[in-house]
Amino acid sequence: MSKRDPISQAQNLEKKIKEMQEKQQRYIEKAQREIGEYLMNTWDVEDIQQSKLLIDNLKDQAQDYFKETHQGNNENNKYSPDNNG
Repeated sequence: MSKRDPISQAQNLEKKIKEMQEKQQRYIEKAQREIGEYLMNTWDVEDIQQSKLLIDNLKDQAQDYFKETHQGNNENNKYSPDNNG
């Protein structure tokens, strides 16, 4: 079994990192497409501009909802018997 030189190993790692970053980007793009399709189908919207307006108008409500949900989860976990808290 021959040893590979450090430069070759570094280049191989760099190539693998690049491939993984590209794979990660494909997963993100796929998730975004699926979310977009779901929103448009659920809201029965066909126009992209109309969809963007709806999202912009509901953005604050969604952020408030998620903040409240996250805070509620933190408070529930704080007093959970499993946490000994």
